[in-house]
Amino acid sequence: MPYINVKLVKEQTSLEQQKKIIEGLTDLVVTVMGREKSLTVITLDELSANQWSIGGETLEQSADKKAVSFVNIKVSKGTTDAEEISKMMKATKELLAEVLGNNEEANYFILDELNPDAWGFDGISMTERRKLIEN
Repeated sequence: MPYINVKLVKEQTSLEQQKKIIEGLTDLVVTVMGREKSLTVITLDELSANQWSIGGETLEQSADKKAVSFVNIKVSKGTTDAEEISKMMKATKELLAEVLGNNEEANYFILDELNPDAWGFDGISMTERRKLIEN
């Protein structure tokens, strides 16, 4: 069950672009990471330009109005490897460049591997869920 949170600059993307990002990330989670589409959760947050800072300067102050994004993926520890993470990072960058345009330096990616005892859904940890599936 990957959980993905995407942060974008408010009013920098259209509803259509946001849908493309969500659809594209969902497809990547399935094709690159081998995860189930039905268990992939994506949230999208928009922050105003004065809530983003790069190099100590807010985007509101910046003359260079790049399309900025931040993608954070959370998965259970031990369910992915360095090659998969690298492929996902590259594919995510390509998706965002295609949808957002100029974002050469302004797209950030973090994949957090969480202790499967410490997260889950429907009141069941990922560890317990794995046991249920195996039995």
